[in-house]
Amino acid sequence: MRRKRFQRGSLKPRKRNGKNYWYAQWRENGKPRSKELGLCSKVSRPEAEAKLAEILYPQNLQAGQLVTPIYTFGQFIEVIYLPVYRRKWKPSTAATEENRLTANLVPDLGPILMTEITRGALQKLLDTKATTHATSMVAHLRFRLRSIFELAMSEGVVDRNPATALYTPRQCQPSQPRRVLTSEEAAQLIGALDLREKLIARLATWEGMRPGEILALQVGDVDGSSVWVRRRLYRGLIDTPKTKRSYRQVALSQGTLTLLSAWLQEVGTTNPEAWLFSTENNTPIWRNNVWLRNMQPKLKAIGLDWATFQVMRRTFATLSKQAGVDAHTRSAQMGNTVNVNENEYAISSFEDRLAAVRRLETNVVQ
Repeated sequence: MRRKRFQRGSLKPRKRNGKNYWYAQWRENGKPRSKELGLCSKVSRPEAEAKLAEILYPQNLQAGQLVTPIYTFGQFIEVIYLPVYRRKWKPSTAATEENRLTANLVPDLGPILMTEITRGALQKLLDTKATTHATSMVAHLRFRLRSIFELAMSEGVVDRNPATALYTPRQCQPSQPRRVLTSEEAAQLIGALDLREKLIARLATWEGMRPGEILALQVGDVDGSSVWVRRRLYRGLIDTPKTKRSYRQVALSQGTLTLLSAWLQEVGTTNPEAWLFSTENNTPIWRNNVWLRNMQPKLKAIGLDWATFQVMRRTFATLSKQAGVDAHTRSAQMGNTVNVNENEYAISSFEDRLAAVRRLETNVVQ
């Protein structure tokens, strides 16, 4: 049997019915084959070349010759990058990152072959994004580009990473101010809400919990002067905590304990698997629902509708720091990181965190 030959095929524009199409030709089992790959006005040459390479890939593998995969940026994102990273990302991360890719990178880089993308082109793209986006967004895009080309190198799609030397431009758009509540505003916020929302807001502002952690609490997670973070809620889906450090015992201030006791009486169940904040259908309430329906309207009446859950959590970190709580204890309470030294070597006990939130409470106007 004759050994199969490596093929590159032929790709040319061909007119049909007054329109130009990409016309591909190759041989399969000794017979000529052809196929139109799309209108020239809608499919770029690199995209057509990548489609032809995909057609020829199985045959060239049988030819016994190493085949270098050919992808445009858009094809690589869809076929390789997203399937790999979807297995790694949590749903909340996936929603954010996929939107960031499809809205900011694929429109500009999608039709270009991966092998033809240069460092200069990528830096120019970041410079352009800096005219309309804040530093944090542009920095995220730079990080994502490095990640994309690192995976492309490991897959043999490119032989170098053009994103390695990228930098975040200095002339980015200014970021929105990172606002926090004063102690007086925090007390005013709590006072404007009903019991359930008071407790939710206290857990975010006085205990530093994420909204998804709060709304995923079950009655059995209440443990004396603390609650355990064992899961989180995202758009109706129950998931594991955000990180390993997020699985934790959260110390409760005295004011929060008082509200929690009153709320447990109103809930009227001791079933440990019952949701602490549930709907009429006994499912956890969604963050947007409780915020838009029950919290934001009342906060708007007192001029504090800007105090979102993110602001509340940031307020905890700021007021705790002002109250003299050390950085590691703050991070242990919030379930995030500070720096390598504190995260890898220092240990914060539950007793330290309990004393910290009690100390915070004495420094905040009730």
